[in-house]
Amino acid sequence: MSPVRGVGFARQAKNTPYGVDYKRCGMRVGVLIPQTFVVKPVRAVLDSRQGQQLKYGSEVSLEGRMKAEGRSAKFFAITLVATAMLLSISSAHAKTFYISQSTGNDDWTGQAPKPTGTTGPWKTLSRAAIEYGPGDRILLKCGETWDDRLRLKGSGTPTNPILISSYGDGPKPIIDRQDYNKDLMGIHLYNQGGIKIVGIEFNRCQTGIFAEFSDVCPTQKFIWIEDCYFHDSLMYGNYKTYPKPRNIGLGICFFSHERKNRFVLTDIMIRNCEFRRLASAVWTNSHDNFNKNASFIYNFGNMVFESCLFIEGYQWQQGIRGVDKGAMRDCVTHDIGRGFRAWNGVAGSMFFRAKDWVFENCEWGFVSIGLGSGDGEAFDFEGNCDNMTMRNCLFHDTDGPGFLMCCYASDGHPNKGILMENCVINGKSKRPIGLPRCAIVNTTDWTESKWHKCRFYLSPGEALMKVMDPENDKKTSFLECRVKNLSQACSTPNLARRAKAKASSEEPGNRASLAVDNKAETAWKAAATGEQWLQLAFPAATTINEFKIQEDKSSSINHYVIQCYDDKAAKWVTCFNGMQIKREFVAPIVSRRTRGVRLVVKSTKEGAPAITEFGAYNDTKAEVFNDPNGVAARNKVGK
Repeated sequence: MSPVRGVGFARQAKNTPYGVDYKRCGMRVGVLIPQTFVVKPVRAVLDSRQGQQLKYGSEVSLEGRMKAEGRSAKFFAITLVATAMLLSISSAHAKTFYISQSTGNDDWTGQAPKPTGTTGPWKTLSRAAIEYGPGDRILLKCGETWDDRLRLKGSGTPTNPILISSYGDGPKPIIDRQDYNKDLMGIHLYNQGGIKIVGIEFNRCQTGIFAEFSDVCPTQKFIWIEDCYFHDSLMYGNYKTYPKPRNIGLGICFFSHERKNRFVLTDIMIRNCEFRRLASAVWTNSHDNFNKNASFIYNFGNMVFESCLFIEGYQWQQGIRGVDKGAMRDCVTHDIGRGFRAWNGVAGSMFFRAKDWVFENCEWGFVSIGLGSGDGEAFDFEGNCDNMTMRNCLFHDTDGPGFLMCCYASDGHPNKGILMENCVINGKSKRPIGLPRCAIVNTTDWTESKWHKCRFYLSPGEALMKVMDPENDKKTSFLECRVKNLSQACSTPNLARRAKAKASSEEPGNRASLAVDNKAETAWKAAATGEQWLQLAFPAATTINEFKIQEDKSSSINHYVIQCYDDKAAKWVTCFNGMQIKREFVAPIVSRRTRGVRLVVKSTKEGAPAITEFGAYNDTKAEVFNDPNGVAARNKVGK
């Protein structure tokens, strides 16, 4: 029997003993399959579709579990049969409700996708404001739009949640509230858990999903949001008294009215979602957001972001406050703050009063101070953040510092136990306001951080680290790091010269191989506009840590990504998100070993893209940097 892997997904074919799966906008969604055991790690992620908790990266098999507990296969067979019988009983009571703007009627039962007499779909989301129980499903018809709020009642369970999703074929159903300057929501939850929301689009809602919890609410468990698209909500006001009024455009907000140190909600998953053109994407918040005397108050627990894109937003796209335990994996935060002025600064992400988080394989890039906002860093540990680990993360192209370790802006408690492993910082710190020009700003030496095997690229005049309030007790260290001037990147042989080039299309006379011939006067040019790609295939697996791209003067690329092929996952994986290239652009990445890379041009200002050179390098030339107390880092300045 194959082992059950943590953060995996158990899917069951249709006509199973546990029920029948259903179709969602051309995708299959498996029924829930409960397991008979739970692993309880120090840090765990709840996977609703397997009903188990597993330590990150761990795996456990039924055989191993049986041997560990001395139980027989017969015992487990009996347990599985009993579990199936219980689920069958539960499924028999669960109901499915359909909502169709085009064919529905609020006088009907809502319990059929097509009308037959008085049985048929509802028309409005308001009609769906009834009591639901575990396993119930509310399905919106694909390709249709509502200017309405969905306010359901009742809760499910982590293993048998209430599902809000879609039915039929076509694009995602849309909740479009028309005017984000008005206090209008898409979905409103109050003191509820056991909720799963899959495959819904939220447009021009001031708040796409607003989940609030009272000060007398028992701890709720499990809210899962997957494959949703939140976009176009740019309302921005002074939110010091939020939610009175609600005056900022958000994709998702979890709000706690509890002021004591207890959970109102645990086990939150936000997976494979896109957040575009929002003032801020995801908040956890409370009335004590700006209360400096509310340290170490955690109202939310075990929150996970996975494979999400945050793009073209105004302010911090993850505004996370008061969350105990969490993870962010394979997420991108890109192009933040442009054309906007914040009253209290801009960052790609802001975490405050949080502890025990792990960030892996994430990217933050192109964070702007816009029209005069302060800060402009890729990431901000704002204060009272403890035991936060970042691995294999990339921070690049910021107007402010690449990274901010703050404490006194919102709280008097320094951050403790910050561990940065194998991360890359190429901030550039192009035009900071209110902060020194450096890769890392540390507001006080009391912040406890360790940088291990990280790579730093310094632009001319940019310091490695600055401390705004020096103290005798210094708690920042650098171990086995590499520091180099950005101007010295890509100095080793260009690995692209031995690669085979091909492209999505080629203009006659401008074939793909001309982008790797080391001649500035030749170029690959696509034969069409729209998304185009240029691909390099290496003769064997090759380690890459830097790219250099040169654009032809006839081209005007304004958004591109660089991808590496992942043999294990058998797919292309994005390793860098870029904007303009112009004459030349150097893009350091977290080192990867791959058999192929490609440049994917997402858009141009006009015309087809053209690239004179696409270079790939494994440039390990850099100063080995060890600094036990962060003193030498203050004098390390780029040239």
